Amino acid sequence: MVVLSKQLFDEVCRGQTCQQIFHPWSKTCCGVLPRAFKDSVKGSLNFYSLVYLVQLAMQIKHFKSKAMWMKMGKYYCRSLMFGILVPFTFIIWNCFLSQFGIKLSYLTSLLLPLTLNGLNIYWEPPSRRSLVVHLFFNQASSNIDKRSSNFNQCSFRGLVEYWLRLLSEAGYLNITKSKNIIMFMVGSGLLFYMMRLEGAKPREQKTPLLWLYTAEKVNRNLENPKKTCSHNGPCQKYILKGYGTYFGIGLAISLAKLILPSIRTPLRAISSIRGKHFKMALFFGSYIGIYRAVLCFLCRKNGYDSELFALPAGCLAGLSMVFNPNLGLAIASVTGAMKLYSTVLYEKKVIPENVPLPEMLFCACHGLLFTARFVNPEACPSYIRRVTDTISHGHCEAIHRRVLEEVKKRSL
Repeated sequence: MVVLSKQLFDEVCRGQTCQQIFHPWSKTCCGVLPRAFKDSVKGSLNFYSLVYLVQLAMQIKHFKSKAMWMKMGKYYCRSLMFGILVPFTFIIWNCFLSQFGIKLSYLTSLLLPLTLNGLNIYWEPPSRRSLVVHLFFNQASSNIDKRSSNFNQCSFRGLVEYWLRLLSEAGYLNITKSKNIIMFMVGSGLLFYMMRLEGAKPREQKTPLLWLYTAEKVNRNLENPKKTCSHNGPCQKYILKGYGTYFGIGLAISLAKLILPSIRTPLRAISSIRGKHFKMALFFGSYIGIYRAVLCFLCRKNGYDSELFALPAGCLAGLSMVFNPNLGLAIASVTGAMKLYSTVLYEKKVIPENVPLPEMLFCACHGLLFTARFVNPEACPSYIRRVTDTISHGHCEAIHRRVLEEVKKRSL
């Protein structure tokens, strides 16, 4: 697949009009508005309807609550506005610039408008905003150009991993499996420590975070010296239950990925199960099992519980990545810890409240990832490709295809 560099995009598109690239179905920019808006509404409805159906299924215990339905309805409308405005304003922006004689370019047609489009995150309520920011940052951190599995060739992984790859190619750093595991160990230790620091806060004041496991609160009950751990019941049962539960979750995910695509021939899919399909289950189970075991050991040995015990517990739990190495997940553990630490900085007034750091980060990630969708779809995470293609109702793919056609014409 052709990778469009900044120079190539500028050379190909500078002589084109917005009609040729963005709206060949309409000769005038004003004629674009109805169809662009209609398609944006369709795409946003398709995407967010499924998202909120899943969220409703997770709230099945609260179906009788009127407040829950009101809140979900309000969130749904705000998310729809977010989804509608991103593709709609992107097309309108390029039409607007063309009216002033500004030629199409990588900066003015892609990176700048898509970065500014990130400001639409303000349509999302604050309670959901940080989750979206964290998701996009992790997607930007797991973005990889798979033109080759060889580290010597040029690669792209968004923000964090992109920089790691550049250092690797320059000879300053070699990203190996062991370094991947070490990063996950450090990230897990810091993340669990920050989680336990937040444990005393009321639920509504905690920082929203997407992670495999939520660390327990620190046990402050010093009246019973025999019960130093943060859980009820015997430690052995607690550890085995955590291992078994998460082993089952990991196995269910792996088998679902194997069987669902071949649902018409389930017996053939089941017969193709191999040892590699247990890697995620072993990773999930050992990650939680080791964490709980180390935490219980430290609590019982010292006779009290502490937030600091999460550091060695999380660090040793990170060894579980040996079963399922994943650089994106290793980076996500570090960024999760950074996110929780940023909350501490806000609370201590180190970062002024009027500095919208999460929103600024989202705009940067939004610009990078959505631009990658147009210039290098293989480098763009599959989740982001699905988001852009769905909410734009196919316009993103069509725009990319038109640019490639111009590249082919130029090469002839």
